[in-house]
Amino acid sequence: MVGLRAKLLFPLGVLVLAWGIYTIAIAPAGSVAPGVFLIFLVVLLGVMATNVELVVLRPLHGLLAAAHELAQSRFLGASVGTPPLTIRQLAVGLNQLRDRMQEYDATLLEEQGRRKALEQSVRELEDRYALTVERANDGIWEWDLKTDTADFSVRWKAMVGHLHAPLAHIADWRNLLHPEEGASVVLRLDDHIQGRTPHFDEEYRLRHSDGYYRWVHSRGTAIRHANGKPYRLIVMDNDIHGRKQIEHALIEAAEALSSVSGADFYRALMQSLSSILGTRDNLVCYCVGDPPTRAQTLVYYSNGKFFDNFEYDLAGTSCGAVIERKEIVYAPTGVCDIWPLEKEFDRDSYIGVPMFDSTGKIIGHFACMDGKAMRQDLPHLALFRIFSVRAAAELERMLLRQKLEGSQAPR
Repeated sequence: MVGLRAKLLFPLGVLVLAWGIYTIAIAPAGSVAPGVFLIFLVVLLGVMATNVELVVLRPLHGLLAAAHELAQSRFLGASVGTPPLTIRQLAVGLNQLRDRMQEYDATLLEEQGRRKALEQSVRELEDRYALTVERANDGIWEWDLKTDTADFSVRWKAMVGHLHAPLAHIADWRNLLHPEEGASVVLRLDDHIQGRTPHFDEEYRLRHSDGYYRWVHSRGTAIRHANGKPYRLIVMDNDIHGRKQIEHALIEAAEALSSVSGADFYRALMQSLSSILGTRDNLVCYCVGDPPTRAQTLVYYSNGKFFDNFEYDLAGTSCGAVIERKEIVYAPTGVCDIWPLEKEFDRDSYIGVPMFDSTGKIIGHFACMDGKAMRQDLPHLALFRIFSVRAAAELERMLLRQKLEGSQAPR
């Protein structure tokens, strides 16, 4: 504390001494008596020293002593003499503020870390979502249930031919629904919004800009608040018009074949499937051997013409896979990679359907093949069982008749 006192008084002392020297040695003679002036300087310096002691040094000494004692006691109720209450409160408040600031900094860093992780997760989710939508080639539309407005993606508008139409409300979507299923689609959509179904999953028709209706497959989910109240619906629509056309054509073909039987049935079946699927090579076969190792054609239709029947080995062929697995085998492309023996026939796509007799034993199959990839919009493969059941019944009847007649094989 002595050092501080000297530092405060030294400049003042120097100033007073300089003033005294000037007054005594330089000032005009007789202006002020030297003894009187010296006494005045000493008194002035004493007043200044007292002022420094009372106003500066003592309060500072008390503050430092109180702060030292409070620091040693950690400000938690220990007896530290009688420091001013305001000083104690200030010390405690400052330390509490410091602790809180440290806690806040730690919490802030933790929140920043969580936020960055969440933002990264959201970005990755958005990237995966965008990639999925791009690959799926789906159109997307969203319905804001609060404002009753709707947002339709460019892909969705292009899919229904309304690329530049001002579609902005859910009523615009309702107006495009086919009259035959529009009411039921809206009802099922409402069932999902009300929480009665887990998802919205429907196939229906939308009016294209050319005036015709096209089939779409809608899959949607309502986004809900924590209380379960929905506030937004997100739907992905896939264009299934081509698949529906094939599906209807197959059903119509099955109905048309109901009036045909025997060899004429198989000929009509191969012609119909070749026309609908656009396949080059088409055949119906029955199994030879037990277990079957070879197959004999009943009908072979290729490039729009019927050819003589023939027998061939099943081992290592796509047809052999049908007989071995006893299930539909579908390879839309890459047939030669799976069955190298097919390279001889320049085949890239294949679909084969097994035929079973009334006891469940496999007795043959029919198949459609082509040198290029098969179209991607085929209907559900189970639909081909319509033809399988009928073809198997015809084959079983023919085999039984030939057996009764003593023949070796159907003609």
